Amino acid sequence: MKTSYETVERLVDEAQMSTCAITDVLDGMGISGAVLPGQLERRAGKTGLTFGTAYTVSWVEVRKGARIHDPSPSTWQQVRGFLVPDISDGQGQVYVAGAGALLTHAALAGGMSVTYLLEQVGFHAVVLGGAVRDRAVVEVMDRPVVASNFVPTDTQGAYRVSETGTACRIGDVCVTTGDWVFTDGNGTVVVRDDVVVDVLEKAMEVERAEASVLQQIRSGRSLAEIIDEGGQI
Repeated sequence: MKTSYETVERLVDEAQMSTCAITDVLDGMGISGAVLPGQLERRAGKTGLTFGTAYTVSWVEVRKGARIHDPSPSTWQQVRGFLVPDISDGQGQVYVAGAGALLTHAALAGGMSVTYLLEQVGFHAVVLGGAVRDRAVVEVMDRPVVASNFVPTDTQGAYRVSETGTACRIGDVCVTTGDWVFTDGNGTVVVRDDVVVDVLEKAMEVERAEASVLQQIRSGRSLAEIIDEGGQI
């Protein structure tokens, strides 16, 4: 059974969760390929943790057809799927777009589309495996926009949407629709639904242990001494 948003929200709120604790747990469980490339940074929204299930958009380069005399689809036909017309309510979801390697020279979304996806469709965040454009519009958004950089160039004519609602790849990480996406000022982490509760419960223990260590440091104790006693950092 799919994990409910309310279950994840309760666990996150109870421990004031961060992506650092989640990543530590995934490392301990031997789960790799979960952290999106470090070049992806929050370009809008507050730095606190935002999460939801992924809805993916996969982009590929535009290539010529089998017959060069045949008419090609319009650039609008090639890219219109990124507006995910099949999704009318993004509540509890994070929009995730990828094209394999980070696409830093052309924007996977711009100011108008980000506004539409966050304000009208209601996605909790937009995570792009590359660039975004229209800085003046994007930077004032209340909800998170994660991207590698700002760039004035769009993707039309050079890239097309190949799939929506299935999976996409960002760097070495494959994100499947339905995976849980956690993003904050540290970065963005992807967790499979079948392990998310276990991961978050363990991450709660990590957060509590680290809060205790931090309190002891602030009280004047040596970090080395605390680690010798506790056996972890």
